[in-house]
Amino acid sequence: MSPRHSALAEAVLVPLATVGFAFLISGLVVLMIGENPLVVARLMIAGSLGSSEGLGYTLFYTTDFIFAGLAVAVAYQAGLFNIGADGQAYVAGLGVTLMALALPGLNAWLLVPLCIGAGAAAGALWPLFPPGCKRGAAATLS
Repeated sequence: MSPRHSALAEAVLVPLATVGFAFLISGLVVLMIGENPLVVARLMIAGSLGSSEGLGYTLFYTTDFIFAGLAVAVAYQAGLFNIGADGQAYVAGLGVTLMALALPGLNAWLLVPLCIGAGAAAGALWPLFPPGCKRGAAATLS
């Protein structure tokens, strides 16, 4: 098998095998509690993708995970390991909120860029806090 085909197979088969394994394990759990796994899978898929409202909620709740995954991927490509992307997103949201509350009467054309900058700064500075608090423990645990 050529390297190109191997990479394509890995890019397609590994995620499919992972999702299939997840469905198998969750199907076994559903079976152990006495329900039909196929009915439960159909309800989950229909509920999340079967209507425009369901699809909207699915996209709404997965957006945070998508952006956190992108942030981790960027850090990983730079040779860093980031396990705090969700916390950075929360702190960035807090930075946006505090900036908006601090300047309530400001024109939106000025306030929106200031809020974006405050969110970016808060999210970027947040990973510096745990290593600064490190007292003999790994930064991951402190």
